Amino acid sequence: MSRCRILFACNLICLFCMSICLISVPALADSGVRGRVAWRGELIQGVKVRAYHAVADIAGGTPVATSAPTDLDGIYQLELAPGNYVLTAGNQLEAVSGQSAFKPGDLFCYYSGSPIRISAQGYRTVGFNLVRVPEEAPPATAKRSGIYGEVSFQDQLLERSYLYVYKDPGKGFKGPGYFIQPVAKGQFRLNLPPGDYYLLARKRERGGQFGPIEIGDYFNFYYGNPIHVTAGQVREVKIETITRLSMLEEDVVDFQGVRGQVVNSAGEAQAGLYVFAYRQSEMTGSPDYFSAPTDQKGFFELALPDGGPYYLLARQAFGGPAEINELYGKLLEESGVALAISIPEQTTEVRIHVAPKSTN
Repeated sequence: MSRCRILFACNLICLFCMSICLISVPALADSGVRGRVAWRGELIQGVKVRAYHAVADIAGGTPVATSAPTDLDGIYQLELAPGNYVLTAGNQLEAVSGQSAFKPGDLFCYYSGSPIRISAQGYRTVGFNLVRVPEEAPPATAKRSGIYGEVSFQDQLLERSYLYVYKDPGKGFKGPGYFIQPVAKGQFRLNLPPGDYYLLARKRERGGQFGPIEIGDYFNFYYGNPIHVTAGQVREVKIETITRLSMLEEDVVDFQGVRGQVVNSAGEAQAGLYVFAYRQSEMTGSPDYFSAPTDQKGFFELALPDGGPYYLLARQAFGGPAEINELYGKLLEESGVALAISIPEQTTEVRIHVAPKSTN
């Protein structure tokens, strides 16, 4: 998500000397999607959501728009103009036509509700339940071309499911498609003539081959779609199914608090420091709120329950007075007075400078 940052300083010299730069975040776009991303119930940071005009564009690596990576709470937001979109989420690189962007261990999800309709003036909540790209054997020589493999759920074979084979993704994988293969014990082998195919797996708790996906059902879109079947070869296919997670479909509440970066006097990022928030300018005793340690780029996020005001400091240790040479720094005005932060409706971003604590 792009942000226009407005610096509250008179010139660059003052900026370098100041302990903090306050940044104002503008209003968000009017329409798009937002939600949470998880893997097996664990919210995942660093995943991008991509929007495409059509399913066929996924393999070609031509998204209409790509979100910023998900935050610490697995939350993303993607601005989209009104229209219809196919959505995916993952941490792999952009696909290149004719060359897979996936490698074993990558995270991926195709949104089964695609195509999704985006209307003007509003955001739709879309959650993604990821799977990891599996290790698969290379194509093998065979008398008859086709595929073989397994349908699973969290490393266990999934019984009484169905493998759906489609040749045309244009109808959003609705209806019977090209072929439906029952998978009684979780493993399958299917002869197919040479060509390109899209594969999906589904298991409805109420039984049957057709119908909408409901809570408790298992389903997924094969990450390697479309799969190319070559004459005289068979290919291994592993499809890990997922279930709908209600927590991913809940409305995302806008973050309220402070985000920013901790740096030293040279502007270098400082990892592993805590940011404390106090309601009193003295900033002594136990903090009212505190962040997780800053990441490798010195960034932190600290949710706050109300508008404040709050006073911030960053330090290495947690508890007790600061030790000599401990990295330590307060959020200060240019005059050296503790700066009070009042949280507006939009997130406030700050930069805090730290230095080794002296005897003074």
